[in-house]
Amino acid sequence: MTERVMVIFGGVSTEHEISCRSAYYIIGALREAGYEVCPVGITLQGEWISFHCKDEVLLSEDWVIQAKAALVESGSERIPRSVSSVRHFLASFCDNQLPDLIFPAVHGINCEDGALQGLLQLSDIPYVGSPVRASAVAMDKVSCKVIAVAAGVPQVPFLAFDRQDIAVRLEDIIAEIETQLGYPCFLKPSNGGSSVGTCSARQREELISALNEVAQYDEVVLVETFIDGRELEVAVLGNRELEVAPVGEIIKAEDVEYYDYETKYLSDSGASVRIPADIPENLQAELQSYAMRIYRACGCAGLSRVDFFWDRRDGKVYFNEINTLPGFTPISLYPQAFAKVGYTLPGLVKRLCDLAVEKHFEQRRRTSRS
Repeated sequence: MTERVMVIFGGVSTEHEISCRSAYYIIGALREAGYEVCPVGITLQGEWISFHCKDEVLLSEDWVIQAKAALVESGSERIPRSVSSVRHFLASFCDNQLPDLIFPAVHGINCEDGALQGLLQLSDIPYVGSPVRASAVAMDKVSCKVIAVAAGVPQVPFLAFDRQDIAVRLEDIIAEIETQLGYPCFLKPSNGGSSVGTCSARQREELISALNEVAQYDEVVLVETFIDGRELEVAVLGNRELEVAPVGEIIKAEDVEYYDYETKYLSDSGASVRIPADIPENLQAELQSYAMRIYRACGCAGLSRVDFFWDRRDGKVYFNEINTLPGFTPISLYPQAFAKVGYTLPGLVKRLCDLAVEKHFEQRRRTSRS
């Protein structure tokens, strides 16, 4: 019997468009691996929609319009009128049949921060990726840094400030940053991904502007010492037993200061990926070890990509962040890295589905004991 996989994409997130791109490739790979796929989109307004269009529509900006038109044409219900459980709610998007497994092809806030994972947990259906707590911790960069410190993973010096605090005591905060971190410094939302809302500051006027800008994206602003370093990334796969791919490197163009949203997704020449990275073997082993350490410390499952900086000045390595649902587009490092060790994209998504079932079985076993 063919297993039915629900692929959830889109979401109320600044990374909505990237999610649709990832979903396109994940859906194709799942079908090639022999799964029946039930795609479900979440609009920017939070509306859930069954997706009955050709896969290519996912790459268009008007996928919502086309998906709704397809539903009207087929006479299908767009939203279930009455559901008695999360399971029934999800089944209503798959012709009232429960999916065997759920593959979240989503990124960013409201999607990979534990919010969606909590809903999926209540469904008692296996789902790909980390559980609620790990998803929330990994998305919140300040919390993740605290865990990384406890796990003995080196950090870039950082400070964190509440949005309201910035509005009330801006001068004190500027003085604190200048005293403890200095210039240049790098600012980012504590919650967020794909470098959305990030910026750098090299002097006071830029810092004031950056603090106000980044505070629009999240309640907490993270400020770090700017590291002029190479950006190295480690793809991790597994639950208890982990596989790590060769370390990859993001090669930025000379005129690109840092790997921001535009460089990642909108520019054809801003950056490229090199796998394996041209680094010493001992450094590769060190990064892979750190990646597994932070993966386990956060309680991740299924997959993650762990990002580091390698300082050009002193050769030190610093943990940057962990991404529990990395991109699956042709330019994404995660699938490219595991391709280097023999995983085809269909083989990789099948392995992730198997890990989801394994994780679900383990969670049920623990629950039955309590």
